[in-house]
Amino acid sequence: MPEATNRVVVRPASPVRRFIRISLLAGAVISGPYAAMGLMSHGGRLLVPVIVVAAILVGRPMAALRGRTLLTADEITTRRPPIGRVVVPVSHVGLVEIRRGLLMEWPVLYLRDGSLVELAAPKRFWFRADPAFDRDLQELRTRVRHRAVAGTRPQWSLPRLFTGPLLTVTAIVLVLIDPPWASDVWPLRPHAERLPDACRMLDARARRLLPGAQVDKTFSRNDDSSAYVKRHTCQWNSTHHAPNGMTLIDIGRLSIEVELEHAIGPTSDAEEAHREFTRETQITLGESETKVPRIGDEAELITEHPEGAFAWVTVAARKANVEEKIDLVYPGRDREREAAETAEGLARLGLSEIRFR
Repeated sequence: MPEATNRVVVRPASPVRRFIRISLLAGAVISGPYAAMGLMSHGGRLLVPVIVVAAILVGRPMAALRGRTLLTADEITTRRPPIGRVVVPVSHVGLVEIRRGLLMEWPVLYLRDGSLVELAAPKRFWFRADPAFDRDLQELRTRVRHRAVAGTRPQWSLPRLFTGPLLTVTAIVLVLIDPPWASDVWPLRPHAERLPDACRMLDARARRLLPGAQVDKTFSRNDDSSAYVKRHTCQWNSTHHAPNGMTLIDIGRLSIEVELEHAIGPTSDAEEAHREFTRETQITLGESETKVPRIGDEAELITEHPEGAFAWVTVAARKANVEEKIDLVYPGRDREREAAETAEGLARLGLSEIRFR
């Protein structure tokens, strides 16, 4: 019973424990969605970053929260997960000093054999006085029969000064590289519920680009009959007669196709749209492909090289659960760059006509 009476369990100061709990909660809020969205979107390819982020943002504060120091008459036992328990006989301790990190300070035992043991507790914010820390530190020094030296300054721990911030920055960078809120399976991302009439989306622009353009009714329709895919298409053709009145000259052709996806099963609508986008952008012999920035979530410019004197470009884009494809044909191969820039502008305009919420 006297030995049990001499046992003293020391924990980090209350403000430190409160700070660690808040850090743990914030880490769980960040790493949880990051892991769920990342693994659903990328599968095992994101497993290592998920483990690293969870270990830094959740594992480190959880380990710090479980830290304890047990003082008895003959031994000092410190528990520092994941390192484990370290038991030090009081007779082996030569000196007790204070180490200081970026925010906190804690006692360190210098043993007579020259080794060093850092204790998990007591611990406090070094810039804030804490009577409980002072009391526990005095109890520790009493056990090892070491009196504090007046004017002794805490020693800065260089590894602790840089390791903690570096690990935290690493976790934040990994999260920002592939943030969960940018994932296709993020439930709060805006999605489209319906599509506008395809011909109305670009009609005014089409008639300016292609003088005399008329809607080709054969290829223009709005099909909402399926519960899983809604498809709206429209095509404009522009021709005029040569001065002889007999020859028909093709000025150009523009078409737009938009699809709205509703996935089946656990696959999200946006994931299904991404799969369809990937299928649509598979190029064949005689075509070239270039990624286009700042159009929806992903976009590709496909340049076709048909035989004859035509510039033929396609811009395929996806935003959330909507895919869009713009086809533009101009007479004259020398207008290929002009056609590409025009098609990119039309793709941005088309997506802006769709309401996402």
